[in-house]
Amino acid sequence: MEGGAVLDLHRLLEEHGGLLATHELYAHGFTRGGVASLVRRGVLRRVRQGWFARPDLAREAVHATRIGGVISCATALRAHGIWAVDDHRLHVLVGHGASRLRTPGDARRRLTERPTSNVRVHWAIKRSSENRLMASPVDALTALRECRPRELYLASLDSALHVAPSLREELAARGHPVGRDGIDGISESGIETLFRLRIAGRTPKLRCQVLIAGVGRVDFLVGEALVVEVDGREFHDTASAFENDRRRDAELSRRGYRVLRFSYAQVMHDWPAVEDAVLAAISRGDYQR
Repeated sequence: MEGGAVLDLHRLLEEHGGLLATHELYAHGFTRGGVASLVRRGVLRRVRQGWFARPDLAREAVHATRIGGVISCATALRAHGIWAVDDHRLHVLVGHGASRLRTPGDARRRLTERPTSNVRVHWAIKRSSENRLMASPVDALTALRECRPRELYLASLDSALHVAPSLREELAARGHPVGRDGIDGISESGIETLFRLRIAGRTPKLRCQVLIAGVGRVDFLVGEALVVEVDGREFHDTASAFENDRRRDAELSRRGYRVLRFSYAQVMHDWPAVEDAVLAAISRGDYQR
């Protein structure tokens, strides 16, 4: 069980995302006693009956596997590079008809015996990916639709179309409103989509991702002269990006535009103030040349 066998094990774990079924270990020459030895030595970690993981597998992946499924919703979407707001619960996608679901912290306890508010289970008739740890973007969005406010779901859907336009047909086939409500993948960030959905119908002509000579693309142009920029980053950005934003604002002003700039936190958590600022600018005629 030493040397080459352990190297073979590491290769197998790498090929399968860090998670192996018992029958796969046996098929590659590992015996029941050998597997038990690997677990005792910390080379493998027993997650639940029939499944073993590398010892450093991410906590969320271990817990999802222990429950009996894969990571889904916002956590999975963010792992795929898609904008999503996490609600700090573990969302797990399990196959339709799956049984013996366990609690995330104890493989011996059934989830039905000790339900937890920190776990949300989603059921899938058929998964679109064989990934053992993570739901596909389409599966994750389908699950997200069930448990998040519609505007947050639409913002994630819009982000998915921007990041992975090749998913458009599959998403539409699964009933997602692709091409409706302005969900077309043009916005570069989910927070931009959220702004647009919330301000819809309250402004003169609103255009997204408008190219302005000498400046580049701006997030929104209201009418002919009011630029609205929305910071798509949750956290403070670098000093150089801060300076670049101010340079752009100055150039826009020089060219006759008025600029409103809002942070992620403002749009997410202080929307009334954002809305009031935009409507006040419109009432002053700032959108007109």
